[in-house]
Amino acid sequence: MRAFLRRHVFNNAAIKIFSLVLAIILYLHVFARQEREVVLEMPLELQDVPAELTWSGALPDAASVRLRGVGMDLFKLRTRTGEMRVRVDVSEARPGLYQRPLVADDVRIPRDANVEVLGVESPQQVSLVFDRLMTVRLPVAPTVEGREAPGYIGVGGVVVEPDSAAVRGPEGRVRSFEFVRTEPVDISQAEATVTRRVPLVPPPGCSVMPPDVQIRVGLERVVSRTFSDLEVEVLLPAGIGEAQLTPPTGSVDVSGPQSAVNSLTPEDLRLSVDARDLPSGTYTVMASVELRRSLSSAGIRVEPVKPERFELELE
Repeated sequence: MRAFLRRHVFNNAAIKIFSLVLAIILYLHVFARQEREVVLEMPLELQDVPAELTWSGALPDAASVRLRGVGMDLFKLRTRTGEMRVRVDVSEARPGLYQRPLVADDVRIPRDANVEVLGVESPQQVSLVFDRLMTVRLPVAPTVEGREAPGYIGVGGVVVEPDSAAVRGPEGRVRSFEFVRTEPVDISQAEATVTRRVPLVPPPGCSVMPPDVQIRVGLERVVSRTFSDLEVEVLLPAGIGEAQLTPPTGSVDVSGPQSAVNSLTPEDLRLSVDARDLPSGTYTVMASVELRRSLSSAGIRVEPVKPERFELELE
């Protein structure tokens, strides 16, 4: 085996190596001087988009461009890919569908590159939809998730600051929205007022300012109170002179947010028996109760009057 290698491989090794190098140099020389065509990928960009317009559609990140030149020039160009672009001038675009073929003049390569641009092979055209940009102010709709801890109740609603935001985007899209939502605020098991700064969720393809808002969810502990010995008013019909109610007073249990319940006074509760449709006689009746002030919106809950029944005598 060694004799074979010595005779057929290593014999005249210097001449063989020199011949191989010479063949490689000759090949490179021929390659460098021979004209050929190649296809290179170049970034695809829009240029001169009108300031009052925005666009949507499928725009590829790159375009395939066919080039012609001698091998050495093409090789040099491959090392300068960062200087090559396909730029689509859309300065004449108007609202609506915009279609434009891609041509050799759209290709940007280094000025000193001795290479001919034959054309853009793919995509052969761009198809985009342009729309006018507009800005509208929309109310902010907070998104609150979860339930407060047992024994607590929401008070004062959900307060948002600021309560509106400027939405900018395509006219057709912006006009289809009536409000801007926030990201969710979780109040699960909360035992006190929750105040959070949360981002707004812009409509698709739009921007929003400010990017976030402050949300306040008021919470208070639920407490109960009993109001006793409240006078019961009898509403008399015409022609009835006197009425006797037994017992003359009643009691009421109320519950709700601590601040609202603590602010109640006996004068805020009105107990009454409606006898306006009753002729003279003796009756067993029930009393009703109502808040004298507009406290129902404050979350105040009023239980039925005690005792459940009263004896009423009309004369």
